[in-house]
Amino acid sequence: MVQAVISFKNGGVAFILAFFLGLFFFNGVGHMYIGKVRRGAGIMILGWIIYSILFIILVSTFVPVFIQTYNSNNNDLLSSDNNFSQSFSSISLFGTIYFIYLIIQAVDANRLAKKFNRHLDKTGELLWY
Repeated sequence: MVQAVISFKNGGVAFILAFFLGLFFFNGVGHMYIGKVRRGAGIMILGWIIYSILFIILVSTFVPVFIQTYNSNNNDLLSSDNNFSQSFSSISLFGTIYFIYLIIQAVDANRLAKKFNRHLDKTGELLWY
């Protein structure tokens, strides 16, 4: 009888995949690496939603300013009639939320990889799949 060898999941690789691919809007890849594909897909979709909100705020803030500047030949992009303070606070808020989300999902992938390895070492069986 042939017995398959079950490999351990490296927590560092899970963290690096989750964090660095999360910087390029592919959150959840670290979870997919350790076998939590549904959780990883959910994390990826939620990350895309947060990023989409941030992108919409950015576009709705800066595109009208550049159109107005182009049409009026005004060199002052930060004129007093533009409401940058509210938009900047929204951008900062969602940017911070995305960064915190990025860190939390990377740490969670590392934690789950360690949990997977402990269970595999203790019982010799897969924890999930």
